[in-house]
Amino acid sequence: MEPVKMEEDTTSPSSCSSGQCPECEKSAQEARENEEMSMAFLLALMPVISLTFFGQVGLL
Repeated sequence: MEPVKMEEDTTSPSSCSSGQCPECEKSAQEARENEEMSMAFLLALMPVISLTFFGQVGLL
């Protein structure tokens, strides 16, 4: 039976040194999209966080 590989080995050196290959561009695009979604999620939670904080402090 062959072991299941959960993720790719990212510790090996890349064959690309300039960062202009399609794999590098795809990775950079995914990172930008992930960061944008994370910031949108945090921004959407700001009203809840603010109301909870001011409610616990007793300013509401």
